[in-house]
Amino acid sequence: MWQFHPYSLLLFLAFGFNLVLGLFVLKSFRLDLVKYLLVLVFGSLMWTGFYGIDFIFISPALHRSFISLLYIGVSLANVGMVLVSLEFTQNKHLLTKRFWVLLTIQPLLTLVVCVLDPIFKTLTLDTYLVDINGRIQWVQETNTGGFVVSYFFSFFWSVFVGYLLIKGIFISKSTERRRYTLILLSYLFIWVTAILHKLGFRPLPGLNITAVMSTIQVILIFFAIGYYRMFDLVPLVRGEIVDELDEAVVILDSNNRIVDWNMAAEHLFHVASKNSTLLSYKYFFASAPGIISRLDHLSDKRTLTKWIWEKDDKYWEVTAKQIRDANRKKIGMVIVFRDNTEQRNLEKQMSNVNRELMVANGTKDRFLSIISHDLRGPLAGIKMLLKVLNEDMKKKEDALAGMTQSLVDATESVFSLLENLLEWSKLQRGQEEFRPHYYRLDNIVRECLELFVLSASNKGISFKVEVPSHAMVFCDDRMIITVIRNLVSNALKFSHTNGEILIQALDVNGDWQVSVIDSGVGMSKTIIDKLFKAGEVIKSTGTGGETGNGIGLLLCHEFVTVNGGTLFADSDGVSGSRFVFTIPKKIQGG
Repeated sequence: MWQFHPYSLLLFLAFGFNLVLGLFVLKSFRLDLVKYLLVLVFGSLMWTGFYGIDFIFISPALHRSFISLLYIGVSLANVGMVLVSLEFTQNKHLLTKRFWVLLTIQPLLTLVVCVLDPIFKTLTLDTYLVDINGRIQWVQETNTGGFVVSYFFSFFWSVFVGYLLIKGIFISKSTERRRYTLILLSYLFIWVTAILHKLGFRPLPGLNITAVMSTIQVILIFFAIGYYRMFDLVPLVRGEIVDELDEAVVILDSNNRIVDWNMAAEHLFHVASKNSTLLSYKYFFASAPGIISRLDHLSDKRTLTKWIWEKDDKYWEVTAKQIRDANRKKIGMVIVFRDNTEQRNLEKQMSNVNRELMVANGTKDRFLSIISHDLRGPLAGIKMLLKVLNEDMKKKEDALAGMTQSLVDATESVFSLLENLLEWSKLQRGQEEFRPHYYRLDNIVRECLELFVLSASNKGISFKVEVPSHAMVFCDDRMIITVIRNLVSNALKFSHTNGEILIQALDVNGDWQVSVIDSGVGMSKTIIDKLFKAGEVIKSTGTGGETGNGIGLLLCHEFVTVNGGTLFADSDGVSGSRFVFTIPKKIQGG
């Protein structure tokens, strides 16, 4: 039966206050304080809501259900109040597994009492309808079981929380003291109202206004939160930022116990749960013994300490900041771990680049020294020979022919050096274009050998060519001609008179392997190790007095590499040398 009842308006007004406040704080649900406050608000909603319904809807069939849900709301409100008080008084470390078990006893017993009520009438021992001022309402008297779950356990927890609040009042600053006092008064409102109701002092006949007092308690707590800035925007925003940081953040108290950490720290140190709170840092950093060792030897005199920590091929910049109060007493520490791997790698790369630049500059300086020295000799010889020719044109023809030949040799040496330097310079500056096509290898070799017919004839040296006519290569012919020209020139230079030079091409694993083999003076292992290395000075003299500096071989190595091949040399140091390079048969990757 539906009826209008003024008491229900008061209860629904309290219900509305709870609902609005709950929705208001729901946006900050990630905070523990808000989670606990919502438990309190939800319990108060059930308490006031079903109590109000029981006044406006008279139903013997549903009355027992309304009363059961009402008492479940009472137990939840009590649990929420305990949790909120623990958070307020900064005693969350008390929330151990054993404490949670004790805290759930009242809700579980309340649930049992509600389930057994139809049998034992533990909540509605003596329930009947009365007519008060023309309106019908329920009156119920609870037995011992209902009294224990609704009053005894609540009283037990209230005494415990009251102790924490009173203790906080005596040890806290004035602002916190007022906040604790306000919460303590909200407890007194509920208990004074409940006790007066049991003694028969009821301002509203038939109505237990303890439910309304629970809503006033919620309002007072919310007022304390707002007025004393416990939900201040600044700490909230800071909390959001810290949790979203890529850097791992760990907070320790004055006893080096872990107080809190963000998600990045949770992933970095593989922390599974929040049960690590207020445990020693040695437990939290168990997977990082290096951090434990550093914290063990951390000086309390230094406010800020930084060091590099290496883990799993990563480098972390660790910053430990001591937190001190107004009296400069240490009250905690914040440790921030910043991933510094990329910066370290960049520094290494910059260091390598600087080292390469230094080597390049050293190479350039040595090259300039070599070039100036090597150019000075031939040019001085040319100058002297021309002077002699100019002063003594009437001497014997054989002497004149000898000087002319020397002049030709010196000129060829200078020309070859300058040509190699020009190619090298273009390659280093990126001006040497790579234009590969398919060519017959024997034609390239034949074109190169035509350049050395006269030089080979003067030393009585013969060429032996073993290059198949079907040998096709994919290369830049200008570069490969330069390679073969330099290798043949060196072979002539260091071959004995009446010797032989073999130019050979073999089909090896999809490439053509070209060898230039002479039977000259050979090379020592020390010389071979210096070949193809920029900046190494290789001074050598041929069998006919020819000079060399190794620049041509550097150019050969670069050109062979650009064409996708390799170049190497070997010699026994006595009976000649062998230079071998490879050229692809076809487009690489094709």
